[in-house]
Amino acid sequence: MRVLLTGLTGPVGSFLADYLLTLPAVEVHAFKRWRSDPRPIAHLLERVTIHEGDIEDPFAIDRAIAKAAPERIFHLAAQSYPSASWEAPIHTLRVNVEGTVNLLEAVRRHVPTARVHIAGTSAQYGTVAPEAIPIGETHPMRPGSPYGVSKVAAELTGLQYHDNFGLHVVVTRSFNHVGPRQGDRCSIQTFCRQMAAIELGLQEPILRVGNLEPRRDFTHTRDVARALWLLLEHGQPGEVYNLCSGQATRIGDIVQMVVERGRVPVEVQIDPARLRPSDEPILRGDNSKLCAATGWKPTIGMVEIVEELLAYWRMELAR
Repeated sequence: MRVLLTGLTGPVGSFLADYLLTLPAVEVHAFKRWRSDPRPIAHLLERVTIHEGDIEDPFAIDRAIAKAAPERIFHLAAQSYPSASWEAPIHTLRVNVEGTVNLLEAVRRHVPTARVHIAGTSAQYGTVAPEAIPIGETHPMRPGSPYGVSKVAAELTGLQYHDNFGLHVVVTRSFNHVGPRQGDRCSIQTFCRQMAAIELGLQEPILRVGNLEPRRDFTHTRDVARALWLLLEHGQPGEVYNLCSGQATRIGDIVQMVVERGRVPVEVQIDPARLRPSDEPILRGDNSKLCAATGWKPTIGMVEIVEELLAYWRMELAR
């Protein structure tokens, strides 16, 4: 079976490729932006067929789909940072919406029977009242960022291609996912990277943080990769599935976990530059639809995530 994924160097892409390579008789292809940092995928370069291009370039993704002729497609490529979307809303829309259209048009032309996964986000829900927690897939979408808006449009585009052209499209609304090789844009990564830098004397002993009150639903990227494969094999086309742990952790409690596992004392300090124009108080998903369809359940908890990321950033910065 030939499998193609976009967003190989992103937060989930390399872990999904790792997982796919453990499966029997699976040939992995990846569409990679030519300027993306290759370091997170250095261990994959001899095992994955790389097709270079940009998801905003319809000719590039068309060539890749035609050449790879995949039977399964995981569309992960995106501008995936809500904070960055405030600074670059047009770019976010182009990458996330036009990029999805470019992919689906190529699928329609070359591999109309392929199964396609489109990655969405819990940011599509926006602010949710406490009585509506946990959030189910039927909850109304009212995104609070340009990123969330772009993902609503990408999801509806995918479902439209299923309804009108018969493509096998399955959509996930992923809540926060986290793991090594992810960069330092998300909250847990910034905390762990700062702690590692302080331990090495690369930063003054001040841990700079944003809003500590929001509660977020985190899933490790290895658990996410396994869920995506199971969902594309067993999920119903034209359906949307929350991909989440079903548990929500307060950001301040994660900071405390990092501080307690640090090797030196630090001061925690609110940095106004890390505060967003809007921040949902709680995002906790209901994953029962996904679990019922696939038998999946998460296996890696928050303590393990923090300890692994601290070890990762200590190793990275020590280099």
